[in-house]
Amino acid sequence: MRAKSAGLLSKLQQQFYQAALSDLKRQGIGIDQAELRAGRLPDLDADIASQILLLIQGRGHDWVKDGAVETRWNHSVQASASKVVEKLMPMARPQLLMFESEGNRNWYRASGPAVLVRLTVPLQERIASLVRLVREHELRHVVMPLMACDHAWSAHHVHGPDTYLLLESTLCVSRTEIWVEAMRKAWREEDPPERVTIGRLNLQSIMPIDYMPVREVSLSPAISRAAIRPYRERLQALLELDRVHEMISHSAYGMERNVPDQTLALADRIWFGQGNPFRAARKAWEHLQDELERWESELEAERSALAQSILGVEFGDIVVAENRGRFLRLSVSDVSLHASDKGATFILNGTRFRKDGTLGKQHETLALHFEGDF
Repeated sequence: MRAKSAGLLSKLQQQFYQAALSDLKRQGIGIDQAELRAGRLPDLDADIASQILLLIQGRGHDWVKDGAVETRWNHSVQASASKVVEKLMPMARPQLLMFESEGNRNWYRASGPAVLVRLTVPLQERIASLVRLVREHELRHVVMPLMACDHAWSAHHVHGPDTYLLLESTLCVSRTEIWVEAMRKAWREEDPPERVTIGRLNLQSIMPIDYMPVREVSLSPAISRAAIRPYRERLQALLELDRVHEMISHSAYGMERNVPDQTLALADRIWFGQGNPFRAARKAWEHLQDELERWESELEAERSALAQSILGVEFGDIVVAENRGRFLRLSVSDVSLHASDKGATFILNGTRFRKDGTLGKQHETLALHFEGDF
């Protein structure tokens, strides 16, 4: 009976849900499979569920004021909306928060680190309980360690392979913001430790913080799929293949441009008669160009696979970051990297979410750059 009633919404909860669907429909997002069935939640698409949660956070109070939800705003109404959030959260796609370090980018031979945190349901519930702790005791903020081996969420540190440092990072939660602070310790005792502040994100922009259920949860010891993997040799192999591809490409295209076909045909006829060795060489180079195009496709596939492996990002992930001083949320459709001897840049392309949390149509790019001896 509990399983059957889990997806059943009250009449007031149905109004919040329908108001969110109306906003999605106005944005041109398909909601045919999201309609309620006899007051019961359907098997929702993960992306639609995540957008509904952000709409409830950003627009819930306005729906009541505008009459889209027919009631007067009070604590019981907010509690009713919280029940909708509680039922939707297990269905929603978790976001991947990307925190990039600020300030000096050359400490201990590498920039960074960047810390990526997957915003799972248990982590959101824990953050909500910490926010309540901050508000009740009038604290500035509270911190908790980010250790992938101890907690259910993924705390993934990304830095250069030649970085001589140890990282101890903590998740910081205030009334309105979340960020990461890391203590960087070098292997050499003479290098003093450095404290790094890594990004800041507004809680109301990334999760339904005002509608989270009031309860304490015990964290599972399970570890997310994102894990630190050694990638030095794979990255070096990619650099070497890129150089070989560039060298052969320049040679092939240079031969095609420098000697016209008519000149080659005349040289063949005068010097070799019927042998045509120059034109045979030209055809061989043309065949090589086809192979180079295939090679380029394979290299791009390896760049994408390597970038996903290092960052722990997959296609379809919702990545959230502060980009050039502005809040940016992307549904990732492409991941790649550009590397050289001086560093590496990770490129994440995708469709940008609007400010209200719904998926838009504009494409945007996030870049994460690391300097150092690669």
